[in-house]
Amino acid sequence: MKKITYIVNKKLILTTIIAVTASTILTLPFPATQNQTASFDNFQSSSVSVINQLVDTPGNTTTSDREQENRELSSKKDNYSGNLKSDSLVAVKPAKYIRKQEPKLESSLLQAVTLVKELEGFSSSAYVDTDGTVVIGYGMPVIEGKKVKLGDRISQVKAELSLKDELRKIQQQIFSASTVELNSNQLVALTSFAFNVGVKPLFKSTLFRKLNAEDFFGAAREFPRWNKADMNGRLVALPGLTRRRLTEKNLFLTAVN
Repeated sequence: MKKITYIVNKKLILTTIIAVTASTILTLPFPATQNQTASFDNFQSSSVSVINQLVDTPGNTTTSDREQENRELSSKKDNYSGNLKSDSLVAVKPAKYIRKQEPKLESSLLQAVTLVKELEGFSSSAYVDTDGTVVIGYGMPVIEGKKVKLGDRISQVKAELSLKDELRKIQQQIFSASTVELNSNQLVALTSFAFNVGVKPLFKSTLFRKLNAEDFFGAAREFPRWNKADMNGRLVALPGLTRRRLTEKNLFLTAVN
């Protein structure tokens, strides 16, 4: 409310300045021609327009406006195996800024690949995961755009390349959608988390909301809550997921030298 009142007062003050300037000009000791009067009217109209634009710029939006924008951003996100639809990703950070961060992202990507390989383990043959999904390699349900089916086989080299491509997409989506500066350990932890649970659940989670509110310790406390898998319609805590969430939480809280 204070901010809104400030904006309104600012607008009134600027409008008053224009009115006083107008009165001064019109009372000067020389006759105003018709063209001069028309020019002044145009000046006054354009000045008011400029004031309106200054007051209503995105930089002057209220906190509720920004919260609404964040909710709309979350509602536009969709995923399948960690992917967003190509036409639904709305980057919070400018593309130019993201390009400048590419070396940092590439370094974090290599860390993420190493971590996920360790957590997932490798299988050259397709198998049914704990939630009933058929996966292969490093827990991938889709390889080169094709859904994995039982009987499929894959080499370790191809599996690692597919994993790297998938994690790169996830990492870029997280980096784009976060409104805070992430260090490499935080980004790697979130990438591993999203690979496991999906990008859409991450963006809708309390974890991500706290992250964007700069409540990093609060966000870290959310990791262990995601240790359950759907077992025949019932959520069951699994020891493997519990260990994974603890690993991701500890990495998230680890400072970068």
